[in-house]
Parts: sequence; C-alpha cells; structure tokens
Amino acid sequence: MDVRSITTQQRIVEGFINLLEIKEFAKCSVNDIVEAAEVSKRTFYTYFNDKHDLINTIESRLIKGLKESLSLDREKLTKLNHIPSADEINELADTAFNNTIDYCNQNKKEFSQLLSSNGDIYFLRKIINLGNREFDLRFPYLFNNNEEVKDNSLTLIFVRNIYVQGIINILVLWGRSSNLVGISDIKRLMGLSQTKSPVELMKLYKIEQGSLKI
Repeated sequence: MDVRSITTQQRIVEGFINLLEIKEFAKCSVNDIVEAAEVSKRTFYTYFNDKHDLINTIESRLIKGLKESLSLDREKLTKLNHIPSADEINELADTAFNNTIDYCNQNKKEFSQLLSSNGDIYFLRKIINLGNREFDLRFPYLFNNNEEVKDNSLTLIFVRNIYVQGIINILVLWGRSSNLVGISDIKRLMGLSQTKSPVELMKLYKIEQGSLKI
C-alpha cells in the first residue's frame, strides 16, 4: 500500500479520535470528521464507507493487536506447573501482561476515547468478550486444571468476571488518567487486584498515604 494512503488514513483516524474528545460518536457526522481531519469528503469516502465503517476499522485493529499481545503474554504462564501463590501472581503481573500493557500504552488515546462516554458503547463489550476468552485460555495455568473450580459453573463465572472486569477497569481508568500514572504502577495494580480484596487494597492505600500504621 502507498505510504501516502496510510498517512491519509491515519490522518482521518486521528482527526476522528480528537473529535470524540468534544462530541459523542452518535452525534458525529462525516462533515464533522472531515473537518477535524482536514480532508475532503471525497478523500474520506476513498477509504471508508461511512462513520461506522471508520470506527469498526479502528476497533478491529485494536482488538486484533490486543489479542496478539495477550497471546504473547500468555506464553509466560505455560511454564507454571502449580497453582501460583499470591506473591507469584504479583510477580507475574510484570510479565503476564507486559506486551498487553505496552500495546495499550502505544494506543492509549484511541482506547481512552473509544471507551469514553463519547465513544462506542459496544467497544467495551468486545474487549470484555476478548477478556473472557483469554481467561478461559489461561485458566489451566492459573488454576492448574483445578476440577473443583472448573466443574462449578457458577464459581467459574464469578471468578472470570472478577478477574476480567478488574483488569479491564484498571486499563480503562488508566486511559482516563494523567500521564503521571506509569506502566510500573499499572502492572503493580494488576497484580494486587488479583490477590487482594477491596478492603485490603484500601488498607494498603492508607498505609502508603501515611494515614494508617502497621
């Protein structure tokens, strides 16, 4: 593909993402998008059929990249031959989501805007579905094929929801936060969220703030 075409497409994408900072997707028109991207409508329609084609193209690329990153990170878990302890899970957060966090960081603005109130409400569902599938793939390594948990569908659904929603919530909040929140902080939170209850996390927060002594 011509490099100029890629550049033009990226210009449209960036203009659209910037537009979502001030306007809801449902209220965005092609005129709004081309104005934000500073291209003609003819140029826009050279690459996209309409605004839905544009957002689906962006989301498909992000989901594909997220899936590939999760797959690379999953390889770190294949060496486990036992149920990891809380300390091991905390340590695994540095590697089990390394590529995923890097990918999210590289595309932070796109994730942030698409998951915002101005973005696409269905995008979060796509990410949750991907997260659920990833949990099922990681399940044998995280729980060492624990049949008691695996056979209990209600327990499995509960554990999956806690695991997936916790990680996604951290990434969503990170996308909305300032750049002062670093990757190391996110990795640490991911590890803690999988091993600590909300009460324990709040206690840890107070200790770190110096308002609670241990």
